[in-house]
Amino acid sequence: MKNGMMKKLALALAMVLLLAAGAARAEGNSIADVYERVSGAVVQVRNMAETWSPENGATVETALGASGVVLAEDFVLTNWHVVYEADYVEVETLDGQIVRARDIFTDDSLDLAVLKLEKPLTGVTPVTLGDSSALRPGDQAIAIGNVMLNDLVFPATLTVGYISGVNRSSANMGNFTRNVPLIQFDAAVNYGCSGGGLFNGAGELIGLTTLKGGLIEDMSYENLSFAIPSATIQRVTSDLMAYGVVKRPRMGVMVSDLDGPEEPIRTYPPAGLLASEVDPEGPAGQAGMLLNDIIVEFDGVRVHTFNELSTLLDDHAAGDTVHVKVYRCLDEEGYMTDDPEYVEMDITLGILD
Repeated sequence: MKNGMMKKLALALAMVLLLAAGAARAEGNSIADVYERVSGAVVQVRNMAETWSPENGATVETALGASGVVLAEDFVLTNWHVVYEADYVEVETLDGQIVRARDIFTDDSLDLAVLKLEKPLTGVTPVTLGDSSALRPGDQAIAIGNVMLNDLVFPATLTVGYISGVNRSSANMGNFTRNVPLIQFDAAVNYGCSGGGLFNGAGELIGLTTLKGGLIEDMSYENLSFAIPSATIQRVTSDLMAYGVVKRPRMGVMVSDLDGPEEPIRTYPPAGLLASEVDPEGPAGQAGMLLNDIIVEFDGVRVHTFNELSTLLDDHAAGDTVHVKVYRCLDEEGYMTDDPEYVEMDITLGILD
């Protein structure tokens, strides 16, 4: 009886170990399957520049390499900083196809660029966008990009980790002038992986790798990487692919951050957005905004910086009417007036060229 019980326990333990080993293999195979399915959509993006050699008087081409992902057979997504100031751009697929970009459409405020290729890629399956809004810390993060080591390229390098955080503000980070809720993850990212893909366990693109934490102000950071979420990618790239520009609702003003107290004092206006240019025919100009007005409130929200204002603007569509409060204390020459006042107005947002 005792021997029979021991045999049953040993068999049960063996089954548990077998199931655990099978689960581990299945998990490993799942990542391998994702890589096999999507790695071909991660391409090298080369920023080509022509320089002159004083040694022999010849024109020399230099290349800075990074990464991109295939959105469609003739469209590739990458970072704006990857293609910035290129004389021309070419992409190379994992199977060796090399195609130049015919057009480069960019949104430098969000560090995104779409390359329209001279001819379609063949045999490459474009990525499928996932739902970045559903991400939670602890979800799997699969990063694929091209690692550059001097003249060596390690194409479609796979690293795996976890989502470390969501909705991280891009304010004062990297190449952003608009605020975007970044994805933080801990999978290793190396030089050349800018513009690479961040995928979930289903093989869907949930982000575009854009930043890596490193040595910042003598502080060393490890396993600190960021990606632009697919929700932002979808909104921006649909416009870039269709129109070549992002059609955002605007007020028709140029603004700059103005530091100051929360409330005005006799000698200084409040913090806000100084209207340095106002299109008299634009939405704000038509609503009564004047040069040197200071925007302090947008749709009931106190604003201090362009990042705050642009975040609120991006939540609206053309045709929406927003309530704006400005502090009017400067004349057109920028001198303080004797009768400063708050002025409120309703502005109907529009798509402006």
